[in-house]
Amino acid sequence: MDQRELLTRVPLFRELSPDDLQRVLDATRPVAFEPGTEIVTIGDPGHALYIVTSGVVQILYPARSAEFELARLGSGECFGEMALLNEKPRSATVRAVDRVEALALARADFDRVLMETPRLAVEILGALSQRIRNADEQISGLSDQALRDSLTNLLNRRAFHERLHEECDRFRRYGDGFALILLDLDRFKAINDTMGHDVGDEVLAWVGRMLAEHTRAADACFRVGGEEFAVLCPSTGPDVAGKAAQRLVAVVAEARPPLREGGRVHVTMSAGFSACPDHARRPEFLFQVADQALLRAKAEGRDRVVAPAIPTP
Repeated sequence: MDQRELLTRVPLFRELSPDDLQRVLDATRPVAFEPGTEIVTIGDPGHALYIVTSGVVQILYPARSAEFELARLGSGECFGEMALLNEKPRSATVRAVDRVEALALARADFDRVLMETPRLAVEILGALSQRIRNADEQISGLSDQALRDSLTNLLNRRAFHERLHEECDRFRRYGDGFALILLDLDRFKAINDTMGHDVGDEVLAWVGRMLAEHTRAADACFRVGGEEFAVLCPSTGPDVAGKAAQRLVAVVAEARPPLREGGRVHVTMSAGFSACPDHARRPEFLFQVADQALLRAKAEGRDRVVAPAIPTP
């Protein structure tokens, strides 16, 4: 397949006349990249549009702290046009999966071709609109997957630490306090040992549902460890946090989760809590205060809530 025929497969250039296609082709230069090469790095200025002629590239996006593959592009597909149009830094990283050959259209040449080929500007705008919609949907879905526990469908430990830092930042900016509740299933190892891990998973999933059902819409529930859970309660002081923790512990103790194989199992939880700014103002100290209270609840007999012993400045 010659290069002009290849350009007709690229959505941006599909409707161009033969003369306009040749004008685009004349403005490009051939480039090649070895496997693993970062052709484009997120945050870098956009210097060129690339049209893949052979090989495969992956489009990577860092959703918070992890890197996700949004798409793979092969021969007849292009990338990099958005940064050339809006003159903003690259919004994703592009890496060569295998040896990649491409045609590069530099910014100055890209601008000149746009001026000479009005039809190209129309095609680019249409293609970009669709690409933005697709990317937004993919990013939203991947971000949610990365921050959610698959067993309980609660937010996971990574999401917990991010949200805890966000709440502390919000307090520093606006003075809006919040509370942290930590809960841990009592004697959960015994359930796994005597009834099996499948039953243990059923119990964990059930606890996740109970927490989601018996907290406020503004609260955020997390599974932060094997059998350890957390609830972040915005605009909440220690008194309300203590009552909320008591309610959750009571609900779990009274409900007795039903099992798929029949019957029910009795489970209890212990809980501790802390509040910002009453007990601490930094994420690590808030967690430490709540965790120490949780440990005391375990030591004092389980199936209970223990308040922080000494407020921490």
